[in-house]
Amino acid sequence: MNDNPPVEDQVNQALDDSIENLSPEIRRRLNQARIDAVAQKQKSRPLWKLASAFSFLLAITLGWQFWSAPNEEPMESFAEVYQEDPELLEELEFVYWMAEENGR
Repeated sequence: MNDNPPVEDQVNQALDDSIENLSPEIRRRLNQARIDAVAQKQKSRPLWKLASAFSFLLAITLGWQFWSAPNEEPMESFAEVYQEDPELLEELEFVYWMAEENGR
């Protein structure tokens, strides 16, 4: 077996050692950068919440508008169409006859 630690452990140890060798000024600046980054991220969260709430309200409003819209016009019944256009009735009878003939 190999007694050497895995490469990942060696890299992690080397990075840990390099951090310990940093000057106090560099450590302070790195910590301040971390604090600033976390604070900036926390400031942007209310904007996300506002955008999410606005999107939700917009979706609800649009959905309500579409679902509550009245029907434009009722469809005409076949009887009304036949009275207006007797040729259409003849064409429908022909199509029905053709369907029966092909079904046999």
